[in-house]
Amino acid sequence: MTGTYVPKPEWLVLDWHRVCLEAEALTVQRCDECGTWRHPPRRFCAECASPASSFEPVAGTGTIVSLAVSHRSLDPGWQAEVPFATLVVELDEGPRVLAATTTAPARIRIGSAVRCTVERRSEDFVLVWAEPIDTETTEG
Repeated sequence: MTGTYVPKPEWLVLDWHRVCLEAEALTVQRCDECGTWRHPPRRFCAECASPASSFEPVAGTGTIVSLAVSHRSLDPGWQAEVPFATLVVELDEGPRVLAATTTAPARIRIGSAVRCTVERRSEDFVLVWAEPIDTETTEG
């Protein structure tokens, strides 16, 4: 999907993208005080209000909890891919991330297990991809 719009993140979200790029893996912010995972990145922990946090790599495995199917794209770079699904994935560590997928929407089910990876789209942006890891739930 070349020629797609690439957002220009700022502040803590920019930090998250850069850490994912450096790690070449999905990372999530974690409170240094109580260990609570949080995404999207925030200045203070919702559990203990601590400002201390770091970005740590996660396994990248999780479950689809929601999805939206696009039958038309405002971005010409994605038009050849329609229909496509955008997923909300609950990671095994707890937080939820938005992810794209190359799997046909008709083959995606809420509750399916997926593996998330990141793809560099610029020096400051990664796209999160999620692909099914349980072929039994994607057949048919």
